[in-house]
Amino acid sequence: MNPFTLYYNPKHFCDRKNELLQLEENLDNGRNTLLHSPRRLGKSALIKHLFTKLEKQKTYETVFVDLFATTNMESLIRVFAEKLLTKYHRKNFIRGVKSLLKGLSPNISFSPDGTPSLGLSINETQTESTLSELFRYLESRNKKVVVAFDEFQEIASYPEKAEALLRTRIQELKNVQFIFSGSSNHLLQQMFFSAKRPFYQSVEVLVLDKIEHGVYADFIKEQFEMFHKKMSTDAVSHLLNFSDDYTYYTQAICNQAFSKTEVELTFEAALKITKTYIENRKADYQNLLRLLPENQKKVAIAIAKEEIVNKPSAIEFIINNKLPSVSSTSQALKALVSKEIVYQTSEGFIVYDVFFKRFLQDYYG
Repeated sequence: MNPFTLYYNPKHFCDRKNELLQLEENLDNGRNTLLHSPRRLGKSALIKHLFTKLEKQKTYETVFVDLFATTNMESLIRVFAEKLLTKYHRKNFIRGVKSLLKGLSPNISFSPDGTPSLGLSINETQTESTLSELFRYLESRNKKVVVAFDEFQEIASYPEKAEALLRTRIQELKNVQFIFSGSSNHLLQQMFFSAKRPFYQSVEVLVLDKIEHGVYADFIKEQFEMFHKKMSTDAVSHLLNFSDDYTYYTQAICNQAFSKTEVELTFEAALKITKTYIENRKADYQNLLRLLPENQKKVAIAIAKEEIVNKPSAIEFIINNKLPSVSSTSQALKALVSKEIVYQTSEGFIVYDVFFKRFLQDYYG
């Protein structure tokens, strides 16, 4: 089995000891947590690893709810209810529906693995009572319950006043604690740090950063050695530099490296693997570039070449990269950020997709 998977596997989870301790401490002291970072740094895997540990210790019951595809309160309630049915009523869904969704008659279908899918129709007057019923069910559990709402920033775009409704219900709970996670720092900061918003100062904040380079390098070597394979120090350093230490991209390229290594991965072999990987994605990235207006294309290439840009309006940056005027560059940058092609970190602007950045550096640098 390839140990470098793109999904959570507790047997091959790297580090995050300090973050796990902080999350556990927050739970043990009754604090809700906001966990945020750019995408691809392993927020969801961290939460799932914490939940695996808590369930094994039998200290908490855990519920993980992904809100990424939700668009309104009805879809949130549907996804939330599906998770509770799967966890607590797998043996008798009908009884579970009657217990969790009183007054509603949803259509129920099942995926091949037995996961329920609900067809709900909830009018505005039923939303609050249905949500209260789901929380009331968790509140009545014998053990404390931890609910993780992943991609929580999605509720900011709901047509209903979802933040106020959720905050009202959540603050009534004593047996249920929450982890809110997301990757849109701008939206999450507005939701949790603006005095005008319902969730203002209601959480402890944990910002997830990259795994330390040396720790990740040791982990990668250990995974190879578990399967009687070797790799040189230069090879593992190249893979991590190529992936910029981002969890998702590191896992993806190490998956390739592991599958292509029979006995030992040398630096030359690692270099060939990364080069081939970008070549294989060339057509997709070229199509992405074609969709961008010329100014946006130029700005994306310029940021990729520089790795990180602190002052994109600086004359030196604009002249060195033959960009249009300051105003045109600023407009193009704003569009790239909204499309999530470029991301603003505390240190400056970067190209969001590390592999896309490597493509731009290789073919347009």
